[in-house]
Amino acid sequence: MARSLNKVLLIGNVGKDPEIRYTPAGVPVAQFRLATNEYWRDSEGQLQEATEWHTIVAWRNLAELAERQIQRGSRLFIEGRIRSRSYEDSSGAKRTAFEIIADSIIVLDGRKESSPSPPDTPSDTDTSSQDLPF
Repeated sequence: MARSLNKVLLIGNVGKDPEIRYTPAGVPVAQFRLATNEYWRDSEGQLQEATEWHTIVAWRNLAELAERQIQRGSRLFIEGRIRSRSYEDSSGAKRTAFEIIADSIIVLDGRKESSPSPPDTPSDTDTSSQDLPF
């Protein structure tokens, strides 16, 4: 079987304080938006900028880290993977959302006391290890 890779590395700024929720089983999950910027010079030599917004989802320990240490404006390094999910909007139209599931978050600024976080355990949606006998 051929191997594949789904890996995302981002450095950017948080647009709004993380929203923390809990699954019915009590597992914390945080969601927030991260802005990354790209700069270039156009044909006239003028500096141009484009901002891309990413939805970040953090589970368990990383959700707790987000609640304690991340706020609007925080500069972060995120390592994770892209996940898509389909849903119906309020008008009944099918939509697809693309999210970054965080495996590691490092707070790069000094807003709050910070330290590198250990990789999180697999999320509730990751069933790859649930059938293991240990």
